[in-house]
Amino acid sequence: MSIIENYKVRTNSHIINLLGDELIGSDSLALFEIVKNSYDADANVVTINLNNLFSENRSIVIEDDGNGMTPEVIANAWLTIGTDYKRKSVKVSPVLHRTSLGNKGVGRLAVHRLANRIMLETQPRGCSIGSRLRIDWDDLISSSKEVEGLSVDVENNILDVLEGRNGTRITLTQLREENWTKSKVTQMVRKLQNIINPFAPSDLFQIVIKSNIYQVQQWINSVRTPVETLNDSLYQYSFSLEKSNKENGLTRFSWHYRFNPKNFPPSSEIEPRDDSRVEELLINGNLFHEIDMTSKDKMLLRDSDLDGIETISGTFYAFNLDGKIIDLSYGSGNRGKIKDFVSEYAGVRVFRDGIRVYNYGEPADDWLYLDQAKTKRMGSHFAKGQTIGAINLSLKETKDTLVEKTNREGFIENKCFERLVAIVQTVFSHFERLSIKDREKINAYQHDTVAQRKIGFSETVDQLEESIKKLKLEHQLGGLVKKVRRDYDDMRDVMLNSGMNGLNLTVVFHEVSREMAFIGKDVTKKDCDIESIRKRIEDLNDLIEKFMPMLKQTRKITLNASILAERVVAIHKNRFSYHQIDFECPIMENKEKDFKVYGVGGLLLNALSNIVDNAIYWSCENAERVGNGYKPSILLSTDLKTFDGPALIVADNGAGFKMEEEEMILPFRTLKPTSMGVGLYYVSLVMSMVGGKLIFTNGKELELPEKYSGACVALVFPKN
Repeated sequence: MSIIENYKVRTNSHIINLLGDELIGSDSLALFEIVKNSYDADANVVTINLNNLFSENRSIVIEDDGNGMTPEVIANAWLTIGTDYKRKSVKVSPVLHRTSLGNKGVGRLAVHRLANRIMLETQPRGCSIGSRLRIDWDDLISSSKEVEGLSVDVENNILDVLEGRNGTRITLTQLREENWTKSKVTQMVRKLQNIINPFAPSDLFQIVIKSNIYQVQQWINSVRTPVETLNDSLYQYSFSLEKSNKENGLTRFSWHYRFNPKNFPPSSEIEPRDDSRVEELLINGNLFHEIDMTSKDKMLLRDSDLDGIETISGTFYAFNLDGKIIDLSYGSGNRGKIKDFVSEYAGVRVFRDGIRVYNYGEPADDWLYLDQAKTKRMGSHFAKGQTIGAINLSLKETKDTLVEKTNREGFIENKCFERLVAIVQTVFSHFERLSIKDREKINAYQHDTVAQRKIGFSETVDQLEESIKKLKLEHQLGGLVKKVRRDYDDMRDVMLNSGMNGLNLTVVFHEVSREMAFIGKDVTKKDCDIESIRKRIEDLNDLIEKFMPMLKQTRKITLNASILAERVVAIHKNRFSYHQIDFECPIMENKEKDFKVYGVGGLLLNALSNIVDNAIYWSCENAERVGNGYKPSILLSTDLKTFDGPALIVADNGAGFKMEEEEMILPFRTLKPTSMGVGLYYVSLVMSMVGGKLIFTNGKELELPEKYSGACVALVFPKN
């Protein structure tokens, strides 16, 4: 016969050793925990004294001017491991109304990480008496096998224990670290300095670090705050995101970008640039879709995306570590210092209420995957090793949603944290896109070249041949230049025929796959219209049959512009329907005159398709921004009068062009988070290849209907 007996769950006192060593990852983090307790206690100043570090009586003394502790708080909070003292709802300090940073109830074990002996002295605010306790951790743990049997003597009612001041003083002796070197001291000082946001220092909370040894004090003084160095960085960016609470539900995005070159010669044409704006934030729908399955077609950040975060602000500084550039920005002789500084601070830190959340921004941490992005994505991106940044959050607003791990090494990776990462990654990409033309200027200066301004290889060669002719150097150089032109044209043709056809295939595969998925869902619905399903499948077959012959076409052919338009409409037909786009194409209804175009069919098709794809994106983006039933609209028409050749016109009712014309046709220039920024570059190449032009215009100049007030693009073909 079985017997049920009740056994108590017991805790071995050795757990204190394990918790002290395992939960607190380093001496710096241990001090960080003690400083956080001072912050929670309304301290204005925390002083850390590193005393007699080279002798056996070495000690660390941490003293604050906070609220101090009563005997009840010592018993129920400080001496209670895992207490929920600070977790009862949102704990707010009584004087400065700070939201509590500590909530695990294990921070006091930080002192065990640092030293074997501790003396704690504390005097509550407004009292003339205080308390003192001493702990020898080895003696304490050996006094009982179980935690429940441990006890500490506390001496209360001590008159002026802190010499008439309020606050808490912790004296640590028998330090576990015996070998204090310059490297260890300066590393500790840097991390302590970075507890407080160095990008936005506050007079309301300060950390002062001292030593009674001259040499150690010199080590401490050698660690400088990063503010001055950051202010001289080449690329600077700050932003804030907050709920707008507007009817359309779109988040308010404020940003300021600064390009900060110094001492560059006038001939370099490198000049400072400032730009700022308040707008909406374009997002990568696919990135957010991994977190929220309903967000795939969302284009702009919404207030609901900030639920559990509420507000985010931050600053990014990016450096060019080329010696030549450092000399200009910081003066000669400072290359080593600047490189060491960037190496030390590189990464993006996170702060809540101005206090650091570790380990974000540490050398081994890349929580925004900046290096991975630089490796995987084409174009110019800032790597972690050249970026210093800070993200600011509110502790009150994120206390229950962004929860720190017990070991103080980051947040628990829940859905709210994943959204935070996706949002900050999106903002950082915005910073990269804003800075790309300035980075190209710097790159050109480094390599003594000229920054690219337009796709003008043919014009460049023409100018060179003219100069050669004037200088009567045709015999020596003429043949070589012609060979360069010929080889360039051959290489361009191969690239366009292979690469752009591949992009075309991607478009078709995407459209066919998505429509088949929709059909699969509709078939399972009650009372589904079988004839409608059949028609949609036939349309897909028709799309593939019409598209493939032109895709395979690699030789130049003559075809009607109306056929080109018809094929592009077939590609995007489902998207027009899905996004409820008001689409017009008069040439397909014989309402406009047709004309002949000559070139490689697949390339012409892709060029026009790319322009239509942009129109879909930006008209839908504007519709999401405006709301109130604003309907995206696109026009695909012809123009035989305005230009020096017949043209296909694509116009939309989006927000219009936001970049300079010369920039739009350069590679890797884009405002779309999901784009590599090569589309218009390739369109420009295709039009150049057929002897035509890509022209950016507007609806008013072409006398288009008033609703097409957004972007307007003309693909102009040669007359013959």
